[in-house]
Amino acid sequence: MLAYPALDPGSAGASVLGIDASLTGTGIAAIDIASGTLSTAVHSSPVPSEDTLLCHVLRHRQLVDGIVAAVVSMNPALAVVEGLAFAVRGKDSSLTRRGFLWWALVEGLIAAGVPVLVASPTQIKQMATGQGNASKSQVVAAYALAWPHAVRDRHVEDRADAAFAASVGVAYLGADALPFTVTKARARALAKLSAPSAPPRWDAAPGVAA
Repeated sequence: MLAYPALDPGSAGASVLGIDASLTGTGIAAIDIASGTLSTAVHSSPVPSEDTLLCHVLRHRQLVDGIVAAVVSMNPALAVVEGLAFAVRGKDSSLTRRGFLWWALVEGLIAAGVPVLVASPTQIKQMATGQGNASKSQVVAAYALAWPHAVRDRHVEDRADAAFAASVGVAYLGADALPFTVTKARARALAKLSAPSAPPRWDAAPGVAA
């Protein structure tokens, strides 16, 4: 693991990040706490050319190190990571690899001093649409409505999930940086969140945790 520059827990972060971890395209979204500006990126990783242990280990290491470095560079007050989804179809052997990616990513973020909050896929969908069973297309439509000028490309589902994960963090902090109202349905999702790994790097007290 790379030696990441540790963030100062005593200084305020500039943004709230959302992360939709994936082996093929990890969505990363940042919402500026002061301006509400959204920026998104996708950290892609091609399938290894050879199905060997070494290729998979190198792929995971590069993914984790790249994502953590990108997150740290954005000086986050809080990072919201989408929780693991355990449903698999058939003989999907990627379950263990995705699980390792998720845990290694969370470990790297915490080691770098990033406060991490985990939100389930249901909670993120509820933040996006008010419904925890919303489809991917409904989340993408909500993303386009909330941020009409945001990037929409072939990775739009990853960007949308990450953006609403970041929204969960903004609402958790009680910051006035969202383009939509935190309705009762959205507040119900926030009420079910567990505490982050460390206090957010933000001057104001969290609205939900207080």
